[in-house]
Amino acid sequence: MSGGSRRSWRAMTGALGAIAPPGDALDLPAAEIVQALNAHQVVAFRNQSLDPAELVAFASRLGELDVYPLAEPLPESPFVVAVLKNPEDTSNFGGAWHTDTSYVREPPKFTVLYAVEIPGSGGDTLFADMYQAFAGLSPGLQRCLERVQAVYTADLVHAGSGEYTAVAGQSVPAKESERATTVEHPVVRVHPETGRKALYTSLIHTERFVGMTREESLPLLEYLQSVSVAAENCTRLHWQAGTLAIWDNRCVQHYPLNDYPGERRLMHRVIVRGEEPVGVEPL
Repeated sequence: MSGGSRRSWRAMTGALGAIAPPGDALDLPAAEIVQALNAHQVVAFRNQSLDPAELVAFASRLGELDVYPLAEPLPESPFVVAVLKNPEDTSNFGGAWHTDTSYVREPPKFTVLYAVEIPGSGGDTLFADMYQAFAGLSPGLQRCLERVQAVYTADLVHAGSGEYTAVAGQSVPAKESERATTVEHPVVRVHPETGRKALYTSLIHTERFVGMTREESLPLLEYLQSVSVAAENCTRLHWQAGTLAIWDNRCVQHYPLNDYPGERRLMHRVIVRGEEPVGVEPL
């Protein structure tokens, strides 16, 4: 890792991600963490001990915090959402491939997730490299997608009739959003810091391509999803109690596995406000 750090980051096994050097995450300069995110897209710290206030203090060093629009936060903090799956639950919150909250005008750039309680086995999170997903497409399809926008909506998950309502989980208290949760964004976005192109679609949040129907759009959306999350694009993070992870939603999808029936999993989540996605060409 460049930038003068005396401690090394250890690459995760797979296409992306790095484990932070040992020590307190609060002691590591924010600039070095952001540099690591630009290089690795996902970073994780082991053996942390953070209450909600400390988690907020850590996340706020990475940028302005945002309030998640569709779940009630902890009573003591408007920025912390308890991502909980109880033993009796059959579905988990966010349990499908996606990038967080892409259905708002300025989606979060970073998600910060801290493991409070972890099941005895299972509950890992998969991450997929959306730079690599785009780069792996044919040049012709790349050029086509660079000129297209899509409609992103929370309704596929959070509306009562949505196709992916199970992804809302059963133990995360919902709330009504006070802001619009259906927007248009470029299908291919340019990362504002790295300048790299990333695919920005997911089945649970991308309703259709602008100018096309859902029925017309779905075959291509399904194809893009399947190639995006191919094994060669992915990394798996095994959680331990006290693991702190940060990922860049502008170039990463993630998928929390629901493979721990009858067990409890509790995470605390904070999001860092991002910017309106910018495409490759003016549309």
